[in-house]
Amino acid sequence: MNKFDLYEVVTQKIIDRLEAGVVPWQKPWRNSGGMPSNLITKRPYNGINFWLLLSLNYTSPFYLTFEQVKSLNGNVRKGEKSTMVVFWKILESEDKSGEIKKTPFLRYYNVFNLTQTEGIDPAKIPATEAFDHDFNPIAAADAIIHKWSDCPKIKWGEDAAYYSPSTDTVCMPDQRTFFRDEQCYSTLFHELTYPN
Repeated sequence: MNKFDLYEVVTQKIIDRLEAGVVPWQKPWRNSGGMPSNLITKRPYNGINFWLLLSLNYTSPFYLTFEQVKSLNGNVRKGEKSTMVVFWKILESEDKSGEIKKTPFLRYYNVFNLTQTEGIDPAKIPATEAFDHDFNPIAAADAIIHKWSDCPKIKWGEDAAYYSPSTDTVCMPDQRTFFRDEQCYSTLFHELTYPN
């Protein structure tokens, strides 16, 4: 019988995201979704949870457990799949000799993104804003795109960066949502390599 290995599950999730072309620890823009956090506690996720949830590209930054969804009189939409997050801390206890013993404690929870739910009162959902800065085009990078004879169509204003083979289109977040201008071009050129 196979024993459930939480470390192995987390490692496999990272590998799966990498194989899907998503680097979980890289997202150089912030759309209106903001950073992943729990809707009830308002606490942002950290550690590996932050990177894994950020890589999922939901339009909402808010996550809830099944019980938290129910506590807000909501429902998880039929067919939606949860995402595992992990909680860990070091527990300290004193043994008979008076020495402090440290024991790692690891647990996992399944959470749903707010967009996977229905029936939650909108008044209980905080407003979020996208990162916004004055985008300054880089002439040398723009020249590469303009001189590219069979360059795929580029569609700006999406919540995620991806290539759509069916329409030969690279979809990109708005340029102003990137933290730095260079990151916008780096992401764009990365996506433009998929059709080739």
